Amino acid sequence: METKPIEAVQKTTQIAQAYPQPPMIPNPAITIQDSNGNPFEAPTANVPEYNTPVLPRAVAPPVGDIAISNIDATSQKVKFNTGSVIIPRVLLREASVREVLMTLANYAGYNVVYIDGPGGQSDPNQPAILQTISLEFNNESVEDIFNSILMISGFSANLQGRTIFVGAKLPDSARNLISRTLRMNQVRAIDAASYLAAQGAEYPRLVTEVEEIIRQTSVTGQGTSSNIDAVVARKTRPPEFRPLTIKPDDGSVAPILLKGLKVVADERLNSVSLIGEPRLVQIATSLLVQLDARRRQVVVNVKVIDVNLLNTDDFNSSFSFGFNDGFFLQDGGAAVLNFGGVNPPSRSDVTGGAFSRPVVPLLNTIVGGAATLAPFFDIQRGPFSNIPRGFNEFTDSLSPYARPNFGSRNNPFQPGVSDINIDPTTGIVEYEYELPGLYQYPQKFLLSLEAQITSGNAKVLTDPSVVVQEGQKATIAVTENVISGVNTQVDPLSGVRTTTPEISRVGLILDVDLNSIDDNGFISLAVNPTISAPGSTVNFNSGDGAVNQITLLTTRQLNSGLIRLQDGQTLILSGIIQEADRTSESKVPILGDIPILGALFRSRSNQVGRNEVIIIVTPKILDDNANSAFGYNYQPGKDAAEILKRQGFPIQPMP
Repeated sequence: METKPIEAVQKTTQIAQAYPQPPMIPNPAITIQDSNGNPFEAPTANVPEYNTPVLPRAVAPPVGDIAISNIDATSQKVKFNTGSVIIPRVLLREASVREVLMTLANYAGYNVVYIDGPGGQSDPNQPAILQTISLEFNNESVEDIFNSILMISGFSANLQGRTIFVGAKLPDSARNLISRTLRMNQVRAIDAASYLAAQGAEYPRLVTEVEEIIRQTSVTGQGTSSNIDAVVARKTRPPEFRPLTIKPDDGSVAPILLKGLKVVADERLNSVSLIGEPRLVQIATSLLVQLDARRRQVVVNVKVIDVNLLNTDDFNSSFSFGFNDGFFLQDGGAAVLNFGGVNPPSRSDVTGGAFSRPVVPLLNTIVGGAATLAPFFDIQRGPFSNIPRGFNEFTDSLSPYARPNFGSRNNPFQPGVSDINIDPTTGIVEYEYELPGLYQYPQKFLLSLEAQITSGNAKVLTDPSVVVQEGQKATIAVTENVISGVNTQVDPLSGVRTTTPEISRVGLILDVDLNSIDDNGFISLAVNPTISAPGSTVNFNSGDGAVNQITLLTTRQLNSGLIRLQDGQTLILSGIIQEADRTSESKVPILGDIPILGALFRSRSNQVGRNEVIIIVTPKILDDNANSAFGYNYQPGKDAAEILKRQGFPIQPMP
């Protein structure tokens, strides 16, 4: 069989692909600035060299370092002060434990006091104590033999002076007891006491029970009956102490390290008191020291960049001219030809007008709708006769009125007086003038060319930072309220309509849920940023002629789920690119296809848009030392920095 090298196999499996085409819209040069106008530079220390840092194949995840702390949990031994006395050989079969212990103690020069239980009675709650023992030792010290018998038999012993007290359960007066109080820093005292109770310690809790008095009521309906229990009263019983400790099952071999230790918790001072033998107190202290570790804190920086690029290319031409009784119009690539002396300024006026010569309001032809013509009051110009005269209405003498059909009322194509008011007390005459109400386009040649190129580059940079403790959730909300909807309810009986607005928050809402921080600097967290802004407003008809104005919201939201990052690592959580290219063209048939001059008979619009949303997150574990710097990647503005400096906060220098 012929074998091929790996490189040859890889070459035979390659797939032919087309050459990469240049993008329709090249990536724009985007400059992001901070609050002080300086260019923002993203950290590049942890940026990987490859675009997609994926594994070549599925491999087992790496296992980091684990903090390990060992505690010596061996039982307490009796220390003889007479030195090491060696016994060459000891061999016993079914010997009494009490007799063996007494013999060994006397051999070492100690006295022995033995008791079966308090008051001479054995404790029924204690496990069975061995009464006989078989052993064999060669060249072993008396101290080791004595402690070995204590460990295997279940007896307890305490040395005071030159007397050894031995028994299944020694009274407190015969035990070597100490008391130690620890004030917890991070862990609650009741949680620490419950933790020690799980190790075998006894934790008395103050329990107050509430007894509920229930009355049973029978309800019958539709051929069925049911009983309903109702609480008619509650009775609080006197508080009492109940010990919290584990009770080993029969046959269980699990060790109980802190059996015989008593734990008392104080919620006010958050302290834990340990009462028991020195060995048990030492073990419990070591456990609490490991348990009272500080929870780490992380400052999470989230950058949300929203870039909107818009390029618009518009070209439009419009011209018109009149000849004899005809009128020609070309507007927006559409041509209109009218005969009969009518001049349509636009296609909509021509096709939708009521007259052959369209008539439009005068204000539509004046820029800004401002009145610039000075109205006049023509009295007797023109071939008029029989002009009426008035006396003591407008002037103190006889004067002719205006000519007939003059003014904006009788002749809407001319300015004039619209109203005359005479004060009956003072006789002051007030005239109201108006511009012509109508305007008719002339038969001159009119031409308008419009070409426009619009480029838009909008960016929204949101850069919040928040400090979160391990296992906690933080929320930042910088919002304002807008009316995004209405809720209408109609009473079916009275017909009264009640309308209440629905208020929505727009702005920045950032939720950071910090799950855990391991000892290797890896941070597991979930980031949920939501950025919303008010969009357009619409009128909403809620019925019975009621019109409400509501605001549409533009929202960008990300739910990352649980992700894992290293301390100081920058990761792009989301990158969304949306491109759109729209081209529309309208032209006059035949004339619009003429080279060069055909541009006068065409209208073209080209819109190219590109939207890009990028969400970047950078977590950093805080240093809890007293010498740690203030801030952590936060650069306050100039005004805010001055206020912080006056209050004594050390401000990091600007780069």
